[in-house]
Amino acid sequence: MFLFSFWADEAFVSGIASQLILGKLNLLQALNIPGISYQRLYLIVVAMFLKIFGMSEFSVRLFSIIFFVLGILLIFVLAKKFVNIYGAVLASFLFMCSHLNLSYATQAKPYMAIEVIILILVVLIMKLSNNKDSQKIFIHLTIVVLLVVSYLLQKIGVFFCVVYASYLLIIANRRKEFFPLLIVTVLFALLFIFQHKQPIFFNHTYQIVKLFLYKYSIITVCAILGLLATYRKNKSIVLALVTYIAVLLFSVMFMGYSFNIRYVLSLFGLMFLFFAIFWAKVGEKYFPKQPWIVPLVVMLLLYISGYKIVRWPQAYYNPNIDKYGDVQIANYKDFYAKLKNRFPNYQSLYVVNDIVDTDYWYFGRHSNAYFMKFTAKPYPHTLVKNAMVYGTLSDFKKIVSEHPQGLLIMEDWQSFLPDDIKEYAKKNLKLEYRVESLKEAPDDPWPLALYSWGFDEVKTLERGNVQTRQ
Repeated sequence: MFLFSFWADEAFVSGIASQLILGKLNLLQALNIPGISYQRLYLIVVAMFLKIFGMSEFSVRLFSIIFFVLGILLIFVLAKKFVNIYGAVLASFLFMCSHLNLSYATQAKPYMAIEVIILILVVLIMKLSNNKDSQKIFIHLTIVVLLVVSYLLQKIGVFFCVVYASYLLIIANRRKEFFPLLIVTVLFALLFIFQHKQPIFFNHTYQIVKLFLYKYSIITVCAILGLLATYRKNKSIVLALVTYIAVLLFSVMFMGYSFNIRYVLSLFGLMFLFFAIFWAKVGEKYFPKQPWIVPLVVMLLLYISGYKIVRWPQAYYNPNIDKYGDVQIANYKDFYAKLKNRFPNYQSLYVVNDIVDTDYWYFGRHSNAYFMKFTAKPYPHTLVKNAMVYGTLSDFKKIVSEHPQGLLIMEDWQSFLPDDIKEYAKKNLKLEYRVESLKEAPDDPWPLALYSWGFDEVKTLERGNVQTRQ
């Protein structure tokens, strides 16, 4: 269960964590590897789970599974506090059966934890409004610790500062307190420092509109109505969350070179919460003696229609169902297993690849050279010692001429490997095999191909020598 292949980002962190566990890297070296700086705590968590539960894909995915279960419980508690137990059941049902949530709950990435942490923050902020002054200090400290943890798990967690800072600002304005204003200023300064190198060059407005107003239109509209329905009794929390949503969406739309659903996953937990609150309040208003009727009907309609939910347990929950290509779910596990079986001496072979991400977890070693699009001049790889990054077909031809035998690992889609090298390999190198897709997701192909050079000539020479001796 959950032992299907990692995709590239999952394998990258897991590979570094495995080297940390095996003593091939020390902690300081691992934490300073490019690509780890924005998720240092997550690397430590992965290493800890590998150490405790063993070297497997399930061990790494267990972290997300634990937070997924915690999220089901938390959203129940929150919805019950906001409205009633019937809304709580509906919220838990939607969170638990959401295809999007299930796909991220089975990924070795920290985004499910990020989605749940925002729910924990809402719980703690609600407690601030209802607890005595002696308890508030502890709650504030807990929130600060949680903000630091979320930031270290994945840097996108820095936006949770907006929720806390906005809440403090609202409360300070009401009570005419000035110390919270100082905290707010510091938090927003940190957010500015984090983002100041991100120019507003991009525009992913269409992707955002398509996701929330087309793919999730019903849930989005009902969630907005749920926010409005709770505003009167929970002004501070609602305003803080609206500010957070606005800041996050602005950043994702205009300050990132690409758009992926994982960057806005934290919004879905909130959407499911306020969707359920809205329908529970409808039930209270129109059926005051039987308020359970509306949430139950909504739940049944969701289940019957299958709208954004999973009706039966599946072996695999495809993360690309709401946005094609959001995750490159190539079957690296089977691909590398076939490579090692076909070439038992793979450790000593010259291997060319495009990305380093999957090398160590599935190959147990790094490649010798890497080819990336738009690389005009070769340069040393930032992660792999004695490996260079190239970008031109002439560089590839030179490598083939200088090494009698070698392997080319080709991600046969719009990947980082230059297209002219792909075409050259298909015409001039030997295709050893292809792995078309993850077997759990046959309708979402991300083909991998292995090409070789120099091996047929050696076999022919060996056969000729045998005939001569005879």
